[in-house]
Amino acid sequence: MYNHHIHRLPALAVTALEMNAYGKEYATQIIKNAKKLAEELYDRGLKVLCADRGFTETHQILVDVRDYGGGAKVAEILEDNNIIVTKVALPWDTPKDATENPSGIRIGVQEMTRYGMKEEHMVTLAEFFDRILNRRENVRREVTVFRKNFQKVHYCFNNI
Repeated sequence: MYNHHIHRLPALAVTALEMNAYGKEYATQIIKNAKKLAEELYDRGLKVLCADRGFTETHQILVDVRDYGGGAKVAEILEDNNIIVTKVALPWDTPKDATENPSGIRIGVQEMTRYGMKEEHMVTLAEFFDRILNRRENVRREVTVFRKNFQKVHYCFNNI
């Protein structure tokens, strides 16, 4: 059964107005950030998909992490270091792989962008990934300190 909940309408209205005011700038920065992060990860040896096509045209990046133990393992390692990604099946995964330990991870940059991160910050994030996955360092505290610099929500009305 579906019920209409009127309390959702004000939030929807504000969101629509914010997207009218800031949506183009926000979307443009998301794509810049996604491309920059993908390039930086690729330059550090991660197998970012679609390098030959500019990596992405959206908010998300796909990375083949089979060499690091697969998507489930990598997502857990990154989460232990305060970085959240999603394990994701890639085209060559079997149905069993897809549900248990898919080959990839998906990284979305829309939230990082909403908190004010720009291309130069994607370099720092890529360095964290490199240190965690390639050098097997624990950077949990450094990620927390870095994230504390981004507390204000951008691309929105601030004085409501």
